[in-house]
Amino acid sequence: MSLDPATFFHHAADAEKTTVYTQNADGDLEPHDALLIAQTHRQRLFVTLEPRRRYVTYSFVDDSSDEVELDFVQDYQEVEELLEDAGLYGGHDGEVGVVYHNLLFLLMNP
Repeated sequence: MSLDPATFFHHAADAEKTTVYTQNADGDLEPHDALLIAQTHRQRLFVTLEPRRRYVTYSFVDDSSDEVELDFVQDYQEVEELLEDAGLYGGHDGEVGVVYHNLLFLLMNP
């Protein structure tokens, strides 16, 4: 039995989900649910659940602040590199270098 993305998102841990906004042609902001799929020490990689998947990075500016830069990733090679980096870091208490089970869900439920 397949689980729909909206239900999966609803039950995901708060630390593994976010909402990103894009601006439409009318200038209005549209919300898009996104799941965390990889994490390194300095970056988190999210993918939106809309039919046109978008990859979004949250990059931590430095270790001493909570300031984050958000960027839509246009080049899939960047996505591959982030996933590879996360896998190479290995898991540390679920915080650093993690390739999340959310990625498996999205691969199995396109």
